[in-house]
Amino acid sequence: MTASHIFLILISGLGVLHGLFLAVFLWVYREGNQTANKIFSVLLLILSFRVGKSVLLEFTENLDIQLVFVGLATLMAIGPLFYFYCKALTEEDFELKTKNLLHFVPAVLGLGFGFWIDQEKVTTTPKYVFAFIFLGYYLHYLVYVFFGFYTTSKGRKAGMDPGSYTLLRILFYALLIIWFAYVLNLFDEFVPYIVGPIIYTLVAYTISLVVIEKGYIKSANHTKYKTTLVADEQVKELFAKTRELVVDEKQFQDYNLSLKSLSKQLNITTQTLSMVINKESKMNFNSYINHHRIAESIRIFQNPDYKNHTIASIAFEVGFNSISSFNANFKK
Repeated sequence: MTASHIFLILISGLGVLHGLFLAVFLWVYREGNQTANKIFSVLLLILSFRVGKSVLLEFTENLDIQLVFVGLATLMAIGPLFYFYCKALTEEDFELKTKNLLHFVPAVLGLGFGFWIDQEKVTTTPKYVFAFIFLGYYLHYLVYVFFGFYTTSKGRKAGMDPGSYTLLRILFYALLIIWFAYVLNLFDEFVPYIVGPIIYTLVAYTISLVVIEKGYIKSANHTKYKTTLVADEQVKELFAKTRELVVDEKQFQDYNLSLKSLSKQLNITTQTLSMVINKESKMNFNSYINHHRIAESIRIFQNPDYKNHTIASIAFEVGFNSISSFNANFKK
């Protein structure tokens, strides 16, 4: 192995390790938008695995064919993770729900194919099958990355935090460059395969040294509000109507209640409703709804008629869709 090979292994390997450390940091970080941080953490973890596989493929002979295809399948997880990261930073009431996991079905199928394939099947399977597979993997990645950027652009128009927008824009261009690098890797005579891992190394250190240093991770939060032409009297009137629906009619007991559904009932935009709740209650939408859910649960706990009810049944009755969510909000 030449000195240049050793140098490239060190550079790309350090990028992978740095990405892993950054993923762990974001997972345990308690400031900013924690939902977004955890999604970003998983995104970096999968990117690190994908790039680590590339380093092994470049410098290891006879790499297991299953590892190669498992690494390729992770491409179909990267796109959806970036898309949901964008939504987490641009939508006030965003929560990662079970139905969102459907976006990762192609990645799971790809992983299944990766574990199924072996050297014998590679030699007996027609080449056009692999051509379609590669095309599907790379197009899937690209489509989700652009959907994420489209979501980011909408968030910017709605007045999202400038730091969040900068962070998402850096990630978009980084993921796009990585995509181009890997696509061009298919034509190895033009671009060496190691270019992808080297680019990822630059991305990992750029995020750390530029983005975190400027405080974007800490400040990254949901969409903030542009100046709205809503008079104070109208704000109070809208909040009174909101309280009537949420508290008097006990709509907080509906676990499907969202900023969007409530704003439709009031015939106002989600941005206006979010601003009204923040201004009058000093809480965001989720905190405001959960506040009333917890208050109702305390009232029920003090009612002798409910002494034989379980905590879980009460949690569901007041509007929580999981006992873990109830516990977290009750402790808070």
